[in-house]
Amino acid sequence: MTDPKEMLTSQKFADRAGVSTSTVSKWLKSGKVKGVKQNGRWMISADQLAGIVPSKSIKPLAETVSVNNSNPTSSRRTYSIEEFSTMTYLTVYGVERFLKEGRLSGHKDEAGKWSVDHTNVERLDIQRLLRK
Repeated sequence: MTDPKEMLTSQKFADRAGVSTSTVSKWLKSGKVKGVKQNGRWMISADQLAGIVPSKSIKPLAETVSVNNSNPTSSRRTYSIEEFSTMTYLTVYGVERFLKEGRLSGHKDEAGKWSVDHTNVERLDIQRLLRK
């Protein structure tokens, strides 16, 4: 459990949220995340991660987290990690981490390369991470 009094730099907050530091800067400017400046650095309360990052303790629906190691059907739209990262505020590392943790649905091909299922775009917890 996150200590509500724990303060994180924007870099550490970004790492835990699976996004870039520039995304955290945008969130600070827009008011999505509240922070305070200390010694010229933004400090953000760790308890705000709960509002940004989907909770690991909540089990997503089975159909949205299944990892399928077989070939995807040709009619099913998938994205590469890089494409999905560009569509969202997640970094490439963040997308891969979300896939490994089951927070995004996807599959690996024979070469071990991840593909992200299109169904993720329809999920409310992911829609807030989409670039508008």
